[in-house]
Amino acid sequence: MKLGMPILFLCLMILPSQISLSHDVNIQSNEINEMIDEINESLVFYYHNALMEIGPRYTGSENCSKAAEYIYNEFKKMGLWVRYDEWECGGFEGKNVVATLNGSSDNKIFIMSAHYDTTPGSLGADDDGSGVAAVMACAKIMSQHGFDHTIKFITFSGEEVGTYGSFNYAKDAYERGENIVAVIDADMVGYADTAKGGKILRVFETERSKWISSFSANVSKKYGEIGISIQPVPNYRGADHQAFLDYGYDAVFFAHYDGYPWGNSPDDTPDHINHTYQVKATKFFLALMAELANKPIDIQVIIKSPMEGFFYLFDHPLFPISMGRLWYVGLRGTTILLGSSIASVDVISKEEVEYVIFCIDNEFVSWDRKPPYEWKIEGKYTPPIGKHRLVVYAYDTNGNIAKDEMDIIIFTLSYQYAPWN
Repeated sequence: MKLGMPILFLCLMILPSQISLSHDVNIQSNEINEMIDEINESLVFYYHNALMEIGPRYTGSENCSKAAEYIYNEFKKMGLWVRYDEWECGGFEGKNVVATLNGSSDNKIFIMSAHYDTTPGSLGADDDGSGVAAVMACAKIMSQHGFDHTIKFITFSGEEVGTYGSFNYAKDAYERGENIVAVIDADMVGYADTAKGGKILRVFETERSKWISSFSANVSKKYGEIGISIQPVPNYRGADHQAFLDYGYDAVFFAHYDGYPWGNSPDDTPDHINHTYQVKATKFFLALMAELANKPIDIQVIIKSPMEGFFYLFDHPLFPISMGRLWYVGLRGTTILLGSSIASVDVISKEEVEYVIFCIDNEFVSWDRKPPYEWKIEGKYTPPIGKHRLVVYAYDTNGNIAKDEMDIIIFTLSYQYAPWN
């Protein structure tokens, strides 16, 4: 066993979170190319210009409500199932607009999102009218086609005041048990003023979401005629994808490469938009969402307990911990454990499950070969006191591996090699 551990952990370092996905992208490429061709400047401009005509859309304002109503009605025209997702947080209230294109095969969900609110006095042409136009244009074309997995097109409010809309949506989705596989957030995707910048989209990633970046890079190469390449960079917390990461979902945020000096100001106006670049970015997002929504998923592992964002006394969840206003300190969704709790996971697999490995901070502690897959959370050589990361891996007999993780703050003296064990 000790001889095999270095090889085991070398394998663990390169895995995607939650799911096992190969990175080849060969499904329905002819149909996807036809959809890409339907994205053009007039379609993207149609949605973008409508938002600009509404004016500044500060969360809670009349214009913000008008924008939500406009987006809702446009999604409805596409034949999508649409609803308002109302929220209150930090002294603000608003609504997200959620349009669903149901998949044909399972309950797995992929989300494309943007935010329609702005700072006071700003038209938000780039931040984030460009992202909303991309979401709506992709929804328009994709609504006429079928996919294996469900796609949700979501436009959030509350981003500019604290990412409150996405926080409330992600929290509620987690509590509903939604199986969200990946979130693609488009925020500021309409500007380029250099030749290099006109060919690049940046993707802000975490360790658990690197598989999305890799998949995106392969999609950009497969549909090279779009003329967009992907540049991964470290994560930025202040966008709507972060709330999903905080609640245990894989998510990334895309933005343009070139700097934009007019963001969050009255100067964020349509004359700064590079329409050629905006259309290229939108074409890429359509290709990415279409490939993701048809991608076979071999295995998933999902931590079911402890629950995200709760205070536990041993195995008992006493109350939820609301940190919605504290997006900037990285504690949203954090679970606090007083005493050792039982970690349990669900494994969704096409093949027989071989075993599940439980780790603290990615260091092997224990494994379980039979369901229910459970483990008493404790350290290996020392007590795991303070902030740690609970990580689980699931293996099937076909060699597929999946991973899930959650942040915990734990206070326990329990560890495997304790002298009293």
